[in-house]
Amino acid sequence: MRIRRFNRYELKYVLDRDQYELVVAQLADYLSPDTYGDDLGRYLVTSLYYDTVDYKAYWDKIDGHRFRRKLRVRAYGSQIVKPDTLCFVEIKQRTNQTLQKRRVEMPYSSAVTLCGSGTGAGEGLEAEQAVIGEVQYLYHTLHLQPACIVSYDRQAFIGSGYDPGLRVTFDTNLKCRIHDLTLLSQSYADNHFFVPPPWCVMEVKVNDRVPYWLTEIINKYRCTLRRVSKYCRALEQSGALLNSQRIYH
Repeated sequence: MRIRRFNRYELKYVLDRDQYELVVAQLADYLSPDTYGDDLGRYLVTSLYYDTVDYKAYWDKIDGHRFRRKLRVRAYGSQIVKPDTLCFVEIKQRTNQTLQKRRVEMPYSSAVTLCGSGTGAGEGLEAEQAVIGEVQYLYHTLHLQPACIVSYDRQAFIGSGYDPGLRVTFDTNLKCRIHDLTLLSQSYADNHFFVPPPWCVMEVKVNDRVPYWLTEIINKYRCTLRRVSKYCRALEQSGALLNSQRIYH
């Protein structure tokens, strides 16, 4: 298992196709494609989100709670996910404007066992056990269950020596489903768009502040700041909330 931690700020924008292409062209002068993807920094992201039966994580976001957490199992790349495929169990936490992500890498079968029953993670380093312990706490206190699968194509760029903590991503073809809630399934044809195909979600992640040159690009192409959550948007568009009873306020 492998653990990674992130503390940063995150800004989101919704762009049309023209804005997306123009901004990407400008970024080439300042940033490099993420080496995890292809030559242009592109790769597929697929996430299985967990929530309570009454969607507490969703309502925490809608109600603007300053402290909130989401749990997910995430796979990167277009490979077919198998039980032994390495994935990330991630806790995404927001406190006011600060974003923190804690995650641990493990085989998919171990990841869903941990998130779905709070057991079976095995031995690991102390830092790994801290994340695993938090997942177990969330499961046992909130009785989490699989809620939604979200997938999209991502193009990512990373900062140079001048902006080492900067990361800019563009997510397109945003799809979801609330049935067949396993990443082992290949029934992608049953996924549906929860953001219209011509649109793109741009995310700017920084450790401190957005560089001036990037602010100029954002303003130049009139990119509008939006507090959009892919998970929340997916639930709204899928109809998952229609028959749910809200308990949390």
